[in-house]
Amino acid sequence: MIIGVIYKIILLFTLVKSYYLGKRFSFSAQNFLFIYLLITFINEYISFTRNLIDPNVRVGLQYNLYFIFCIFFFYYFFKKSCSKILRYLFFLNFIISIGCIIFFTKFLSLDFDKDIGIIILSYYIINCILWFYHKVAFFDENKITDDPVFWISTALLMWSCFFLFRITPMFYFAKEDEGFLLFLRIGQNTINIIMYIMFYISLKKYEILINESYSR
Repeated sequence: MIIGVIYKIILLFTLVKSYYLGKRFSFSAQNFLFIYLLITFINEYISFTRNLIDPNVRVGLQYNLYFIFCIFFFYYFFKKSCSKILRYLFFLNFIISIGCIIFFTKFLSLDFDKDIGIIILSYYIINCILWFYHKVAFFDENKITDDPVFWISTALLMWSCFFLFRITPMFYFAKEDEGFLLFLRIGQNTINIIMYIMFYISLKKYEILINESYSR
């Protein structure tokens, strides 16, 4: 599917941009976003390759573990972006999410556990809302769109809202309506493209901030 290929190309461009910034300055200056992008690209490449070899292969365990990684990464990412008080809320959200996965899901199953999907999108939504609250409550003179985390939060929030719509009926329509399931996959890839364009914009904002700090 061409839109899936476009998504992976956009993801690759974003990964290369992150690597370039990391080598030029430091990976910590972008909150180690490169690590997330690298793991995501590897995950998508493995899935793409497996699908070419065997479209019926089960990749549930791979995505279960990938989403667990995402929870760990974005806990670190968001806690570095907010005040000390909100870090406790990020930690609480993190502990509850990991606890729910360990005790209430089959995360080691070869099939994807949709409960993990619901947990990850809930985790993203709560973190993003907390970040937006922090940004509004602790107002500064800089435009919110100049903050790299704004673009990450917006991207994750958008992805989560669509993923909720996709994951709820996906298993039903896999059996009952393959045409609608295909429509959901196209929609998901479209959202993924927009998401990583926003990640690319975030990296550009990081680059501006880094250059400004070096010129002072």
